[in-house]
This record gives sequence, C-alpha cells and structure tokens, in this order.
Amino acid sequence: MTKLPPSSADHAFRLGDAALDLEHKGQLDLLLDIEAELRGSAQKDTLAASLDRLIEFTNLHFMSEQVMMRQQAYPGLPEHEAEHDELMEQMRDFQARIATGNRALCSTDLATLHDWVLRHICTKDAAFADYMARQNASTEAGQGAA
Repeated sequence: MTKLPPSSADHAFRLGDAALDLEHKGQLDLLLDIEAELRGSAQKDTLAASLDRLIEFTNLHFMSEQVMMRQQAYPGLPEHEAEHDELMEQMRDFQARIATGNRALCSTDLATLHDWVLRHICTKDAAFADYMARQNASTEAGQGAA
C-alpha cells in the first residue's frame, strides 16, 4: 500500500480522534494506491479491485463514523450522512461503469474523489471532531464539579 507522503494532506486527516484519524489515513492511502496504479498503467481488473477495496473501506468507515455520531447525539448527522451517501453513489457509479466497460477509471475521477475526501474531512469531519471535543470537555467539567 502506498503511504501518505508527509505534506499538508498528511495533516488534513488528523482531527484528534485516534480511530477516525486512522480510518481517514487508510482511506487516503487507498486513494493514493489507485492513483499510483493509474500512473503505472495498471490493468482494468487491478483498478477495479482497488476501487472495490476503497468502496468497502469507505463504507465501513462511514458506518463507524455514523455510529459515533449517533452515540454523541450529533445534530449535524443528517447532513453528514447525505454527504456520505453522495460519495458512495459517485464511487459506485465509477465501479459500475468500469464493470460494464462503459468507461475506464481516469486520473480526473481519482482527483475528484481525493479532493472530495479531503474537503469532507477538513470541513464536515472536523466539525464533528470539534463537537466531540466540546462534549467531552463539558462532560469532564461536569464530573469535576461533582
């Protein structure tokens, strides 16, 4: 697996929650793997399998994140879920087009996915991480007063 290089993107997924940070890094590493395969002229089957792994990993990550949001009673959950659904639909569309031979995966597709994931992490996921931090601080302050 290609590892995320040290750069501004390397820190973009770090939100202060170890589990989420690890999942975000895994998601970005999978995207980088596919980008490397495209640069190396990988076969359609190889790209399709890599996209399948990315879709499966992303789906599991989104489920994990949404469980955390429910546990925290996160008020932004409906909007956040809608964004998750949008990305999953886009990735499954790429997957279907590859499977039917209607279109190969290209670097523009991957750039779109990569940009979407980074933007989502830096905005929507960061808002959730901030909410969790505030909730935890409030809980800790309440326990200290008891």
